[in-house]
Amino acid sequence: MNIGIVLALIATALLVAALPRIRGTTLISPWCWLVTAIWAIAVVHLIPIEGLTAPDRRWHEAIQYSAHSLIFCPFMSLLGARRPQNRMWEMVVITLWFILVLPALEAVIVRPGQNYDTQGIRAWFMMILIFVSSMNIILGRFWICGILIGCAQFALVNAHLPSWLQIQSTAMVPWGLGFAIAALIAMFALRKPDRSKMRVENQVWLDYRDMFGGMWALRIRERINATAKMNDWDLRLEWDGFTAADGTPLPDTLPADTQRILHLNFWNLMRKFVSQSWIDQRLKS
Repeated sequence: MNIGIVLALIATALLVAALPRIRGTTLISPWCWLVTAIWAIAVVHLIPIEGLTAPDRRWHEAIQYSAHSLIFCPFMSLLGARRPQNRMWEMVVITLWFILVLPALEAVIVRPGQNYDTQGIRAWFMMILIFVSSMNIILGRFWICGILIGCAQFALVNAHLPSWLQIQSTAMVPWGLGFAIAALIAMFALRKPDRSKMRVENQVWLDYRDMFGGMWALRIRERINATAKMNDWDLRLEWDGFTAADGTPLPDTLPADTQRILHLNFWNLMRKFVSQSWIDQRLKS
């Protein structure tokens, strides 16, 4: 059996096993994009290149490049995973992918017979996408997964990065899929810290931060702290949870009005990403 298909089957099994973790969240769309990207990459490399004419080879190369470019879509979809905009955001993700593959489409449709060029701005743009995708995950608990995802993307689009970063190897696709699988394995292997003695707000916050990455966490933190400052609350949301405004731990019991308004604002923000049952599950625990 083709090595790409074997790796895709392993990745799919791991992604199916991860489904219960994201049930009730807006991470379903990134999950679907990731499955699509992995299988598109695996299947397109089943097409034999031997015996193809020059025009057919260019079509083959364009299809391969288009499939490899899909690896950016799951992580760009994650950046728009906020209700109700998350559904329209998928059009942005599709548009981004179309922009990336446009040179290949032009070469085989508009200018048949010519080679396409992804150097210059597009090559550097892909480097920016790799950095953004990996950094979003590195900022959370699954930082090792972020590094592995960056390596997977680097390997899969390596032939289209700036020339001084290109690695001349026929094993870049298996390496890319292997890094993606390693990231999924690391996600399961990393033991979740014991948070049972924390405030329930902190448990929800930390689980959210780990799942959605650093960029959304920074945005939520900014919103909560702006509301706290506006209402003159003696609390702030820091990277590791809620504290008093001076950085000391919060008292066990907050003033009733403060706690009510805090929960109203905090839960409303969370429900833009997760379901009420997802929140309730953590409150009951």
